[in-house]
Amino acid sequence: METTDQQDLVELLFLALYQDGHLSVDENSMLQKALTALGWEPHEKTGPSVGKAFAAVREANSCEATREMYLNERAARLKAAGHSSLALEWLGKVLASDGLDGREERFLEKTRKLLFD
Repeated sequence: METTDQQDLVELLFLALYQDGHLSVDENSMLQKALTALGWEPHEKTGPSVGKAFAAVREANSCEATREMYLNERAARLKAAGHSSLALEWLGKVLASDGLDGREERFLEKTRKLLFD
């Protein structure tokens, strides 16, 4: 997986974390597993790459139109790169790690459609 694809997938995971308004211990643990599986080095998990990704997601999440555009762009790039299955797998694992609520289920379904339809 290319670095830009990794960044897109991580940003998608971070955007998913905003759906229920909190980051649980279980979500954080699963997110760390995802970062490791995606090949992020330990220093990257708390370094500038993560900071950059969270800043971008925080900005994108500021309004619905920006959030939708951001999600659509990340999903389209991951789909074009052939990473739809991997993206949906980690997205499902992270969101389900503390139980899915309605907002998370809708986000997961919407992202699935963007990645596969």
